[in-house]
Amino acid sequence: MTPEAAVLLRYPHCGALPVIDRPPALSWQRNLYVLTAVSFMMFTAFGFVFPFVPLFISQLGVGDLNRVELWSGITSFGQALMLSLFSPIWGALSDRHGRRVMLLRVTFSGAIIVGLMGLSQNIWQFLALRVVQGMLTGVIAAATAMASSFVPRERLGYALGLVQMSLLAGTAVGPLVGGIVADHLGYRWSFAVTALIMAAAGVLTLLVLREEFTPPPSDQASGGLGGLLKDIRTRGRDRQLLTMMAVLFSVHYGVNVVIPMLPLFVQTLGGEGSTATITGLIFTVAGVVGALSSLGLGRVGDRFGYRRLLIVTALGAGLFYIPQAFVTSALQLIFLRGLLGVFDGGLLPSANALIARQTEGRGQAGTHGTTYGLVYLATGMGFALGPLSGGVIAATVGLRSVFLITAFILLAVGIYLPFGVRDARPA
Repeated sequence: MTPEAAVLLRYPHCGALPVIDRPPALSWQRNLYVLTAVSFMMFTAFGFVFPFVPLFISQLGVGDLNRVELWSGITSFGQALMLSLFSPIWGALSDRHGRRVMLLRVTFSGAIIVGLMGLSQNIWQFLALRVVQGMLTGVIAAATAMASSFVPRERLGYALGLVQMSLLAGTAVGPLVGGIVADHLGYRWSFAVTALIMAAAGVLTLLVLREEFTPPPSDQASGGLGGLLKDIRTRGRDRQLLTMMAVLFSVHYGVNVVIPMLPLFVQTLGGEGSTATITGLIFTVAGVVGALSSLGLGRVGDRFGYRRLLIVTALGAGLFYIPQAFVTSALQLIFLRGLLGVFDGGLLPSANALIARQTEGRGQAGTHGTTYGLVYLATGMGFALGPLSGGVIAATVGLRSVFLITAFILLAVGIYLPFGVRDARPA
């Protein structure tokens, strides 16, 4: 019985009572913290195993180091290519059916597929599972679209910084613990633990995360795959969105030229006996610094503008990639990756917040899913081409050259941003 009905039963002469103002059923802060916890679990799971994929591939009988480098690039390319192609479709579906169901898809399908990866007996089975993973997963796009749909506009930088913090914190915790497990129990156990963490994230999403979603009117949503593609094409005509897609493609391409090669680079620095542990420590240091940085820089972006923050972080990250090409010990690399984390922590939150502001400034607030689906079409291509290029470059020119290429790309992005991107405000 509602409070109004109880009062009327006790005092029937009072007649109709005025509507009582109540707090909204969905607290955006509570929902944001739950979303952050789910994101942290998923990123921890990815960090638990995927930094060591080249080392796992070497146990699948592919041949010498050069072939391991090449297959590492091919498997990453296949996964990321499918991710980029399917992200806009999943994004458009989320605008019609809700963002929470997309997170459920990501968590539970990821748990099944990653668990099967640990049972791979040859490189072809592993490649096929990586491709399927790209088709069904995409946690960053799903979490970003959901956060952008319910967070107040003036707190957008803080919210996306919190999601980015969960990403970096997960990539800090996951590789360190995953490296220890891999060195002592083997890589197949790492895949098993990853699957369990993803399944737990799915259960948390199912039981705790809430969404107040209003489907678009039936007369505004075209049916079938053709309707989805029409929505994607319509949103893709936005010139500023296309510009930001190009920027994020460049950033992710440059970063992913390096990341898959880090375990192999650590081996060349004398870490053969504990490569996984040292690689995990590198990701941990960079992740902790980046997580702290992302939360603070998100607030800075809310106050001073997301475009300014994006320019500074792109230039800073580019500068700190240069000395990594010349390190002579793992300790030097750990130190430089930690400093890089200061700028990495601000790159994605500022870019995603800028995209959300531009989206609302054009009256497209109901298309966050499609928007970020297109964004991760671009970033997925960066994820795809970066590792593939990194494997080819490392095999032909040398591992150290990949750091210089990434530095050049990020510096070029930072120089271009003041001229090509506007810091839009919502209408």
